[in-house]
Amino acid sequence: MKEKAIVYFGSTQTKSASAEYSLASKFDEIINKLGIKDVVKGKRVAIKIHLGSNLGYTTVHPFLVGRLVKAIKTAGGSPYLIDIIEQYHTAIDRGYTPEVVGAQIFPVAGISDNYFIAKEVKFKNLEKIEMGGFCKDAEVLIDLSHVKGHNTVGFGGAVKNLAIGCYTQRTRWALHRTMQYDKYWDKEKSKDAEELVKVCPYGAIKYSEGRLRVEFDMCNQCLRCVHADKDGCLKIQPQNFLSFPEAMAITTQFVLSHFDEDKRFFINVATNITEYCDCWGFTTGNILPDVGFLGSSDILAVDKASLDLLADKPLIRENVSRNLEIIDNPKLHPFARIHGPWKDPYNTIKFGEKYGLGNSNYELVEVFPAGPEQKWPPAYFPDPVSNV
Repeated sequence: MKEKAIVYFGSTQTKSASAEYSLASKFDEIINKLGIKDVVKGKRVAIKIHLGSNLGYTTVHPFLVGRLVKAIKTAGGSPYLIDIIEQYHTAIDRGYTPEVVGAQIFPVAGISDNYFIAKEVKFKNLEKIEMGGFCKDAEVLIDLSHVKGHNTVGFGGAVKNLAIGCYTQRTRWALHRTMQYDKYWDKEKSKDAEELVKVCPYGAIKYSEGRLRVEFDMCNQCLRCVHADKDGCLKIQPQNFLSFPEAMAITTQFVLSHFDEDKRFFINVATNITEYCDCWGFTTGNILPDVGFLGSSDILAVDKASLDLLADKPLIRENVSRNLEIIDNPKLHPFARIHGPWKDPYNTIKFGEKYGLGNSNYELVEVFPAGPEQKWPPAYFPDPVSNV
């Protein structure tokens, strides 16, 4: 059996209302515990961040990014931030500037999205992947991720941040197209395609020029379409959905292969947990309570720990957008309750294990723990003042 990976955890629960035990102090302590400062001297350090876009503002706070950058520079490293080209242009709107975070920011594949290293792969209809050159050029990788829901794969964390965010636009769209590879519609049998379009409450079924297409990114597997299909022409099946997390494992594996194991670090920020990925460009209410920060040198351990900490948390139903259907099945992870059973967020972990990305067997080590709740002696509080 593999030795357990260590995941450092800074909880939102605090021992006292003081700077010493604040969330920022816990973030700093996780950086210390990971040993980042021991390996960055004289090295180019890429910080993979999601910069967000448009009306979104719940990405990792620039203040925290700045704390990480400062720690690296103090230890003699040369940090820089990277993300996809679409997010790069409006990073300033969310406060991501060199003046604020203390480091330069680059589109991962350059300003024309054409600076990359390619690899040929054989997975369904995915034939080539193009990893951004600014990721390749680094000697140390820090994957700083915002934990949130994701309409395609259930949730986004450390794996998703590298799998999608370190690649060209061409590659990202190619990953989505893998969901179309397995045949799900029989044109010869179909006589009711237009009716299938009408029955989908999410607009996930399209029919044009004699072709039916299911947008699996937006499908929550309610199977209303299958129930309405009188011709037996449509199959909604797990393999179409599972193509995406497996493709993510393939692209993540290629990223990790460029870095020694002692020179890659993963920090998950599990606060402001929204229903969709930050790439959608808007912020909705939190659908789960904040839990804190997690850090590890193992990508699967940090994502698995993040999911486990959220698994028993109550879904904040009133904050789930009304166009999303809540599945009242307590066996499902909260993310799967809004994105569907076949978008189980643990699929990311399962495929990560298949491709050797890391070790999901972990030990959670809390930094600056809050300890048990205070037991107070009897109190005699007065009633509110009624006449002011």
